[in-house]
Amino acid sequence: MNGPSEPSGPNEPPEPNEPPEPPDTDGSIRRRRVHRLGVLALVAALFIAAQLAIARSGKGTVEWFSDAVDLVRGSWWAAPAYLVAYAARSLVLFPASLMTVSAGVLFGPWLGIPLAMVGALVSAAISYEVAHTVGPSDDTLNRPPVGRWAHRIQHAGFATVLTMRLLMVPFDPVNLLAGGLHIPRRTFLAGTAIGIVPWVAALVLAGASVGRVDAGLADLSATTLVFAAAAYALSIGLAALVARRSPPPLAADPTGAPQSDPDTPR
Repeated sequence: MNGPSEPSGPNEPPEPNEPPEPPDTDGSIRRRRVHRLGVLALVAALFIAAQLAIARSGKGTVEWFSDAVDLVRGSWWAAPAYLVAYAARSLVLFPASLMTVSAGVLFGPWLGIPLAMVGALVSAAISYEVAHTVGPSDDTLNRPPVGRWAHRIQHAGFATVLTMRLLMVPFDPVNLLAGGLHIPRRTFLAGTAIGIVPWVAALVLAGASVGRVDAGLADLSATTLVFAAAAYALSIGLAALVARRSPPPLAADPTGAPQSDPDTPR
């Protein structure tokens, strides 16, 4: 028997894998600060180590990475090494676009596209968790005036993430924004998985067509350029469609607490 629909929105119980944070106490605040400092120190150390390694090679980032790709090309361990490198690149802010192009160089389009999709999703999840850990707490996001805007973005989390991915907003800022604003993990990953398909396919095909990471636009075939333009146009069109069909933002009272909208679809 069909009963009345349940109100949806931020007042729903949290997902089972995302329990609410316990109330702040002096001990929990200190532990959170230590945890945040530890994560920040780790990310800073890895970033500095990566920059030093590139500087010692005497080459630019693109040239250094192109040589590294040539080193593993054709080896049996290239695929697992690629996935590990793509996951780790989120901790050193290495360009995701270069990692995606290298999938086409190393594996061609048929294997390169699924490998790049998996690598990008794992990398996005890691960036999200870093921002979720070092970013503001739930208590901070519930305070005015931040709470009003945070709840609106959380409510439209899937449409927000999907639109930014389709518009090809830089990869890491989207990950960090979603994690810092506590957009639900599954919502973030679903929007990312769908939204990155056009540009992942375009970049992998570009890498497969030129055979080197450091190749320029002049080396791309006309077919690849047409496909890339079509993928970009498709992304813009889909982003506009998502923006038109996304639910309206929840109203918020002066305290920043969201007001549930029973007519908003799940």
